[in-house]
Amino acid sequence: MTDVHEALRAYVEAAHGEPVVWGASDCSAWSAQWVRHITGRDMTLPRWETSEEAYALIAEAGSLDVLWTDALLTTSLRVTGDPQPGDVGVIDTGRFGQVGGIFLDGGYFAWRAENGTRFLIPRQIVKAWSIQ
Repeated sequence: MTDVHEALRAYVEAAHGEPVVWGASDCSAWSAQWVRHITGRDMTLPRWETSEEAYALIAEAGSLDVLWTDALLTTSLRVTGDPQPGDVGVIDTGRFGQVGGIFLDGGYFAWRAENGTRFLIPRQIVKAWSIQ
């Protein structure tokens, strides 16, 4: 397998300063591209082109967690209670609600928001999937 740490650093750096495009590089799409990049497996997310469409799909599913759980069924990634760098997941930010992203070194989490790539140490991990 590719060195996850190096691949992850390059992947996150490539997104730095790039605008977020709904359905192409928002929190779910960006994470799905990472899964494909590092594992060769596809998350089967529904299609959306606007924030309104994305939020409608999340509401229809019941939560972002449920939407991701359904999308990750075909990848054979397993749920983990101890996410490692490169793993993907959904966290609850409180202020922004549930967001999807990638776990980083040092306990950090990265996700793509309308104002670019955001980083934090999650207080509540809703669900995480291991890329191993």
